[in-house]
Formats: sequence, structure tokens, C-alpha cells
Amino acid sequence: MARPIGTTPVFEGEDAIAVLKEMQEPPTQEDKEFAKEIRNQRIVLF
Repeated sequence: MARPIGTTPVFEGEDAIAVLKEMQEPPTQEDKEFAKEIRNQRIVLF
């Protein structure tokens, strides 16, 4: 059987602001390359 999912952390104050700022930044070239690798791994050719 699967293990239960843990509790979701609550962000408050400076931590919340830092997370929101990071989410609003555009993806870096490294992030784009990583996403491309993931997409390529999901393609199954028959």
C-alpha cells in the first residue's frame, strides 16, 4: 500500500515573499534545458 502524503508546509512572512519572488522570475536557460530533457524522456516511439 502507498504511504500517506505528508502535510504541506505553510509559508509565512519573509519565506512567503521569497517563494513568490522566485515563482515570478522567468526560467533560466538551465531550467529550459532540464524541461526539454524531461519532455524527451516521456516520448515513447513504437
